[in-house]
Amino acid sequence: MMTPAEDFLSALLRGDRRGANQLVDAALDSNPDLRSLYLDILQPAMREVGRLWQENGISVADEHLATAIAQAAMGRAFERSYVWHDRRTPTLIAACAEDERHQMGLRMLCDLLELEGWDTTYLGASVPVESLVAIVVKRKPDVVAVSATIAPHLPRVRSAVGAIRGSGLSPMPLIIIGGLAVGGDEELARRLGADLTASDASEAVRVLRDQFAQR
Repeated sequence: MMTPAEDFLSALLRGDRRGANQLVDAALDSNPDLRSLYLDILQPAMREVGRLWQENGISVADEHLATAIAQAAMGRAFERSYVWHDRRTPTLIAACAEDERHQMGLRMLCDLLELEGWDTTYLGASVPVESLVAIVVKRKPDVVAVSATIAPHLPRVRSAVGAIRGSGLSPMPLIIIGGLAVGGDEELARRLGADLTASDASEAVRVLRDQFAQR
């Protein structure tokens, strides 16, 4: 018998959007915790999709289709789970490093923070440094999150963090970095100029919750 994550992966690899949505609905019916759905079902399924793509087990088209179906399922799940908060604070801007295309972990972070009442701005994949700095200066968020999945993109994370630091913004937002290339390595995060890191979206929520509980 397959696990829910394996069932979801199977639907993704078949290109079965309806089946993927049915699995999401069933998971939320049995356990309405969006965190569990994201981290126990969607995240392992998408990591396996990424592994298969890297090892030429599936085509680029297959990977793109699986990602599109998973993103649609995330949107469906978030709409089912979200409850409006009248008071929306703190604020966060989230972006993938330039050239970084893998964005689902960052999207998960934004969704989970929104459930806690945060106001998030999700910029998605491959955000140029200049564009990221411009919106950070304009919106003056409390936190900026930058993500990278593969090690060759870490210099772009460093460039983004350095550009934000050099923007002259005051007060300076907290900068948290993550993704598989960082892996929650605090020493690496410090070398790249960030304040914080986390190994996944759920840990990032806990880290940020702790930070703002102290304020």
